[in-house]
Amino acid sequence: MNDGVNGVALGVFVFFFLLVTVMGFLAARWRKAENEHSLDEWGLGGRSFGTWITWFLLGGDLYTAYTFVAVPAAIYAAGAAGFFAVPYTILVYPLIFTFLPRLWSVSHKHGYVTTSDFVRGRFGSKGLSLAVAVTGILATMPYIALQLVGIQAVLDVMGIGGGEDTNWFIKDLPLLIAFGVLAAYTYSSGLRAPALIAFVKDTLIYIVIAVAIIYIPIKLGGFDDIFAAAGTSSRRPATAAWCRPRRASGRTRRSRWARRWRCSCTRTRSPRRCPRAAVR
Repeated sequence: MNDGVNGVALGVFVFFFLLVTVMGFLAARWRKAENEHSLDEWGLGGRSFGTWITWFLLGGDLYTAYTFVAVPAAIYAAGAAGFFAVPYTILVYPLIFTFLPRLWSVSHKHGYVTTSDFVRGRFGSKGLSLAVAVTGILATMPYIALQLVGIQAVLDVMGIGGGEDTNWFIKDLPLLIAFGVLAAYTYSSGLRAPALIAFVKDTLIYIVIAVAIIYIPIKLGGFDDIFAAAGTSSRRPATAAWCRPRRASGRTRRSRWARRWRCSCTRTRSPRRCPRAAVR
């Protein structure tokens, strides 16, 4: 529900949006190469990024709206099931450090740009290469959609996402503008744009982490009070909706048309002894 525009949040958002937009378009002149129209320059930054820039770039790519919006929302809605992101990340990183160095060395030697190029050069199959390319595109689309949902959530918090009765075009206009600007500077600067913006983004991530683990606990009385409040708010009241009666068909001693009710509660099948709510 939209409760009005948050002026402070909107001002901070506009400032950083303009900052990263300018940086995105200026990134085309950063580490400028002789041949600007090659795919290596656009998609890989001319293969000139060192360890330091790559480290920031990976941080900006990994910690996105999925990390700050989707995973916390999943934990809030589903509980412990939302922690799937922690073990799957632990399992993914060893695989990355095992196979990707070899993939990088072979691709660097033969001039491969995409995974599809590597598959075609390794197996000599255009069909398999096309299948890998199409799979990569299809797998990326839900992730892009997730980022757009995250941007929309941020816009709603700031109060510029529109209300429930707002026309769909007006409601999505800020999102369309943000996506259009992002697509424009990515098209003009290639990988250099997210690499340069990653310095700002990673710095903001570190600030958020510091605030989350230092300032917020101090402000709210410590982690004990935070988890105690979370545990109290997560307890659901015992209502009749929890224990719904269900009809059991079959003959009984009284009459074959009689129907007896059984409680759907997991603890008992007797409505009179239901520990959660009375069944009428």
